[in-house]
Amino acid sequence: MFFAIFAVVFLSVLEGVLTAPSHLKAAGQQYSAGHKIKLSRRSLHQGPPNMQHNNPQLFQSDVAMVELASVEAKYQAAKLLLDAGKDRSLPSGCTGITPLQDKNIPSPSNPSLTPSQITESIEDIFEPVLGGSKTTTEPLKDFAPYGLDLLYYGEMSFGTPAQELTVDIDTGSADLWVPVNCPRCANTQFEPERSSTYKNENKKFQISYGSGDASGTLASDTVSVGSVTVSKQAFGAVNRLSKEWNMYPNDGLIGLAFSSIASSQQPTFFENLIMQKAVAAPLFSVHLGRRNPSGSEVCFGCVDQSKTTGSITWVPVTSRTYWTVAMSGFAVGEKTTEVEDVVAAIDTGTTLIYLPNEVAMDLYDQIPGSQSLEDRYGPAFYSYPCDSNVDVGVVFSGKVFYINSADFNLGRVEENSTECVGGILRMTGGFPNNLAIIGDEFLKSWYSVYDYSGTARVGFAPSVNNKSR
Repeated sequence: MFFAIFAVVFLSVLEGVLTAPSHLKAAGQQYSAGHKIKLSRRSLHQGPPNMQHNNPQLFQSDVAMVELASVEAKYQAAKLLLDAGKDRSLPSGCTGITPLQDKNIPSPSNPSLTPSQITESIEDIFEPVLGGSKTTTEPLKDFAPYGLDLLYYGEMSFGTPAQELTVDIDTGSADLWVPVNCPRCANTQFEPERSSTYKNENKKFQISYGSGDASGTLASDTVSVGSVTVSKQAFGAVNRLSKEWNMYPNDGLIGLAFSSIASSQQPTFFENLIMQKAVAAPLFSVHLGRRNPSGSEVCFGCVDQSKTTGSITWVPVTSRTYWTVAMSGFAVGEKTTEVEDVVAAIDTGTTLIYLPNEVAMDLYDQIPGSQSLEDRYGPAFYSYPCDSNVDVGVVFSGKVFYINSADFNLGRVEENSTECVGGILRMTGGFPNNLAIIGDEFLKSWYSVYDYSGTARVGFAPSVNNKSR
């Protein structure tokens, strides 16, 4: 997440410029239990929705370098959190859940079914389920000024009676917070005096995002998304927030990683849904649109197969901290290269893809015509020929997941250049040498499912976004 340190640079930018494994159910099917919350995403990809990968616009270097710095800050303590999280228990109701078993449902003959035409229930897709029966669908918004997809956000309700606020969706952190009595916050704030169920827990709350902090007190109240509700949900009542946050339309943030890394040391909203049996299945799923103000969503307790074109490939979680999975290699074209001991955090709150130093160097060495842009932008960045037709992917569970070339291409190095900037960045310095960050650049091509059952797993299904590739 790069809000805090992104803002100063982004202001100047605005002033100046004002892919496929297969084992999932078919397109057109929807898991009906749960709630979908529409998202707005943050990303650095330029151009209209039909931009071709060989006709990109100019690379926005300031924006990309700011996200790089913010990712480094966000994951600076990743090794400590990964290690510490192994020792910090998850709530008992979120562990030991009987693993869900996929049912072998044949693909429907009509791939153009809309969600309103789908009647299949969660019980028809997975077994066993938790017993909840809530089902709602809520669209998410894409904050994308001047063609830059910067943020996916959706609505949440707080208090009794309910007050509507909006939150950024982040699988790379584990705290929920909204502004409360915050003098310098420009967006909508929660008003605790209007809620009969609000409680100040009298504990300090603080979380850092890059160079900016959100701080205040820990509180609890009734919190809802659509028809799914958690009573006594802990959240940060933030009264001090870096001013740069005021640039964005969302009011707060919801972390959906495991609570083992939560600054509040409290269960996440989704973990409470599981423990209170408020959803039919112990999973949530995310669809991120590509340069489209509507259509993105997160679905709590459900999988929306109208957002996919194939079946789910499941990958085991290596540590119930971040949503980390083993990354066993990468692919350039048809050639795959193995890597050892690399774990990848699947992070909806990060725009690009970040690979360990040696892995990124090896990858670009295999792209004909690629070269380092260290002298221009620093060691993280590489260029490659804009007219290249090479496909790049990452390997999970022995399968290659390709990245849409329009997302991998961040734009031309300069006007009329034949060289474009690659969307995979090389991490150096103090960044953990075995950690990859897989952000929205990848997730726009792959519908993602986050499952707490068994020992936890992440699922990927080809996204409907790829139809227009």
